Amino acid sequence: MTMPAVVLTQEREIAIEERPRPTLRPDQVIVEVDLCGICGSDLHSPQLPQVYRGNFILGHESTGHIAAVGADVADWSVGQRVAVNPNGNVCGVCKFCKAGQLNFCLQATQESALGLQADGALAPLMAALPSHLRAIPQGLAASDAAATTAFRGVERAGDLRGRTVLVTGGGPIGQLACRLAHLKSPDRLLLMEPAAERAQFATTSHATVITAEEAESAIGSVDVAIECSGSQSGTSSALRLLAPGGTLVVVGVGRGTVLETADLLIKEITVRGSFTYTDEFDRVIDLLATGQLVVADLTSVITPLHDTLSAFDALRAGRIMKALIAPTPR
Repeated sequence: MTMPAVVLTQEREIAIEERPRPTLRPDQVIVEVDLCGICGSDLHSPQLPQVYRGNFILGHESTGHIAAVGADVADWSVGQRVAVNPNGNVCGVCKFCKAGQLNFCLQATQESALGLQADGALAPLMAALPSHLRAIPQGLAASDAAATTAFRGVERAGDLRGRTVLVTGGGPIGQLACRLAHLKSPDRLLLMEPAAERAQFATTSHATVITAEEAESAIGSVDVAIECSGSQSGTSSALRLLAPGGTLVVVGVGRGTVLETADLLIKEITVRGSFTYTDEFDRVIDLLATGQLVVADLTSVITPLHDTLSAFDALRAGRIMKALIAPTPR
């Protein structure tokens, strides 16, 4: 039997195709997908062969419920609601796993990540290992992975208390970065986002929008910049506004983005990358469940699977903030 799925094809095009339903191995569960978010990196997946292998079902920000349990799986039951950590298939034996740096485990992040190198959640059903699963409270939506990416970026920024923090890029991850940075008590929290549709969320994200014109008078005034746009303009703006000795955290990914080495050298900027997450997945679920982090207002549309390509187009054009796909008709 087959099912509809959103696929990054072998030719590196995003398309809706019929794909075989997953078969249940003894060590797996089958998850019926309730909601799957479209990540910003999904939009660029055809141009990111480093992590998106191709010829797999996309989708790595998902919640659902367990539809079937393999014979060798314990502690999980049919009907249980779960969030799916796409990077959960850690090997446990590499030097990174042993050091607790699970985001560097090649098996988990670059060989078998769900929705990137293995079939993901933009389909009605998905096979997963128990290590991918996290039990979630009723009502928690599918923004967990996006929030986790933002959470790690903010954690990589270090102590923000009393500091001036700039977030460049006001998409979902940028808005979440603002909300998470706010929890760390910065003195000022600035957001640079040119699209009015996205900039309007700044108030509820506890940030003040700074325009390109205002940025000229703010050069050298920022202690920490968290770059979430994946664009050259966002990266260049962050470097210009950073004060000497400041810190740049790179969260967004995009082609053709470069760092000006003169800025790095003259100001002695510290640059930190932020790649996926380690234990942040569980910590974000706690923040969401306790109401310390609010994400529901960032969802612009919840759309059926057959409208996914239109949602991709709307996201690329910046017409909407966040799109959730409901693969299973209700």
